[in-house]
Amino acid sequence: MRFGVLALAGLLALPAAAGAQTGGFEAQPPTNLVPVTRFAVTPWVGFRIPYGTGGSHVFATAAEEQFQVAEARGGGWALGLTGEAQVRGPLSVVASLGYSAASEDEVRFTGPDSLEFGYQIDGPEIMFLKAGVQYRLPDPVPDERRFHPAAFVTVAPAVVWMDYPDFTGDFDDDVSGTSTQFALNLGLDAVTMLNSRGLALSFGVEDYLTFFDADHARRRDQLFIGSYLEDDVAIDYDYTYGNVLLFRAGVSWRF
Repeated sequence: MRFGVLALAGLLALPAAAGAQTGGFEAQPPTNLVPVTRFAVTPWVGFRIPYGTGGSHVFATAAEEQFQVAEARGGGWALGLTGEAQVRGPLSVVASLGYSAASEDEVRFTGPDSLEFGYQIDGPEIMFLKAGVQYRLPDPVPDERRFHPAAFVTVAPAVVWMDYPDFTGDFDDDVSGTSTQFALNLGLDAVTMLNSRGLALSFGVEDYLTFFDADHARRRDQLFIGSYLEDDVAIDYDYTYGNVLLFRAGVSWRF
């Protein structure tokens, strides 16, 4: 009788013991998933990747020669601030303001005899502004890993301002000043929680598909290239947009 009572007591104690070890038969292991938040603010730092703008044809009037011209824009550090607000479920609105420092651009010529030559010139400071929508991709299956990053994709119309430096010499305002260009922003972000107070680490890559100001670019290039070739030139561009690519990292406050 006593053995039966002890055995029954032991069987009744098994669920409590198992619950103490696993958190309950239906409890999941801690997942540390990024919680769904109504608002998020993320200051970030990053780097603007060097890129080529594409090719153009330059016709020298007096020399009656044609040149192929390609411009390679330098990279530069960047910083900015991004804000997010949940609309419904995985859908949010997002806005961001960023700045990237100036660097040197390289202009390369290929002449009729395939001879290559060129020059370097100070590039513009760049500011970015975007406002669009962000979608949170499905979260990973819970398991016992410490970190479970959440992934977000962003699509947003944007404006890109390029502020060109002043130059000494026989140039007018067409080679300096600010050029306003519209863009389409495409981004991918990964976010993982740092602690339970709403702080998270954010990594992102984004592309500003920038539709360049052809009129401003043509006036600027005609002055610089014409001065370099010592001839009046006409320019025909082979491209209508450029890709401004950014890598960034920041600390996000999610609440």
